Amino acid sequence: MIFKPPPRNLRPELLDLDEAPFEEVKDSLQDVQRVNRYLSGYSVLLHHITPFFDRHPPGKPLHILDACTGSADQPRAVVLYARRRGIPVKVTGIDINRKMIRFAQEETREFPEIGFVQCDVLNLPFKENSFDVVINSLSLHHFSNEHAVALLAGFSKLARRGVIINDLHRSRVAYASIYVLTRLLTQNRLTRYDAPVSVMNAFTPDEMRALAKAAGWRKFEVHRHFPYRIALVENKP
Repeated sequence: MIFKPPPRNLRPELLDLDEAPFEEVKDSLQDVQRVNRYLSGYSVLLHHITPFFDRHPPGKPLHILDACTGSADQPRAVVLYARRRGIPVKVTGIDINRKMIRFAQEETREFPEIGFVQCDVLNLPFKENSFDVVINSLSLHHFSNEHAVALLAGFSKLARRGVIINDLHRSRVAYASIYVLTRLLTQNRLTRYDAPVSVMNAFTPDEMRALAKAAGWRKFEVHRHFPYRIALVENKP
């Protein structure tokens, strides 16, 4: 039996409203880090960024844009991976939220490979082909379909090699699971509200394909990962 996913119910998340004090935001972002650590967030990204490292010319730094960087935990995972492989890398993390940039700077004091720019992801201050790869984790679901298409089109213009979108997969089971987990594992009101909302805001694999086609992507793949993760990956010739 094939279960039809619930309809997408786009609602603002509390972190997006930017009304919470810095310490509460910081605590919620640490919850997100735990989710990425234990529920495949980092492994999905590293799995799909590996081919870009493999094909990159030796000795040249791989330039990466991390859109909507949050606490910059995904760039840190990428830099640690690059260090283990002995590959130079330079990451630019961007976010519109000043509190997130502040926390990201705190978290990356030992990571000179990572720098930050505060800006609107829908109005990026970079020229076309400024980066080798653009990555975006757990944020596409924050946007309307129209804005998601605009983001994918913009990311593709910035990337010489390709784009990796790492996000949630909308489903009733994922919603119920994250609802229970957040009640058991955190007292942060932002996390308890935002995590289930994120799942219902998320796209399905078929919706991801439709967004990529609408954005003009030509060569791309959609991958499902356990548990309830989707990777949308553009590979340019």
